[in-house]
Amino acid sequence: MSGNTQVFVTGRPHVEGGIIKCFSKVVRIPTRDDIKSYLEMKPNYDTDPCAMDDELRAGIMRVIPKKISEM
Repeated sequence: MSGNTQVFVTGRPHVEGGIIKCFSKVVRIPTRDDIKSYLEMKPNYDTDPCAMDDELRAGIMRVIPKKISEM
């Protein structure tokens, strides 16, 4: 393949290992669950823990996953 060729592949999660074996560079598009996990984890590493309260956290966890599903 030429260095300019790009391939887009979709499939079940168990297929990913075979794709990685066949291609040297693989970019994995995050799933909705990946993004939710990130949103749950990220505030734990905030440099200002007082910047987010429970209400803001709940709003983020409600709105962002919903917006992702609308894309």
